[in-house]
Amino acid sequence: MSCKASSGLDFTCEDLLSVGGVSPVLWFGYLSELDTQFSLTQAADISQIDFGSYGGLRRLEGNKFSHSAGYTLVEAAGGNKSYTQSVTVKVVSNSTADDLTLHNMSLGNDIFFVVQDSNRVFKIYGGGQGLKATANVQNTGQTGDSDTTNQLTFEGSELTLPLRFALGGGYQATLDYIEAAEL
Repeated sequence: MSCKASSGLDFTCEDLLSVGGVSPVLWFGYLSELDTQFSLTQAADISQIDFGSYGGLRRLEGNKFSHSAGYTLVEAAGGNKSYTQSVTVKVVSNSTADDLTLHNMSLGNDIFFVVQDSNRVFKIYGGGQGLKATANVQNTGQTGDSDTTNQLTFEGSELTLPLRFALGGGYQATLDYIEAAEL
């Protein structure tokens, strides 16, 4: 059996205008709170997040250039392939309620993230199987300029690349939709 791409990729001068990094704000939710799971066919951008009665997105805000998201192709011994998707967040915990949020995030195993990159593109990480915390680190540091943020890493195996999320109305319509889904 031969698996083949059905088309190629074009490159234009506009493609050179691309900035690395992600927005300091990202959102997470739980696949178990969705009434309809995300389509993994990738026939088109995802344009709806269908939460049940009590579901919604939770907002995480960090400093500029503090979060990251990505994926790596993995090939198993038998030749099966999947993508390890990962999201790393760096946030400040200032209260017991914040500590509890970080603690509970560390326990989830069906988390998905909606991440906006620096080019105003939204992608869903963990949209098929969900991500789980693989690290939750915080240190006081030794000097006054030490990094005291909480750094959490979430990873999971997925069948697809991160799913693109966009509404027909463009960037602002997509952002408004996401913010309206916040709990």
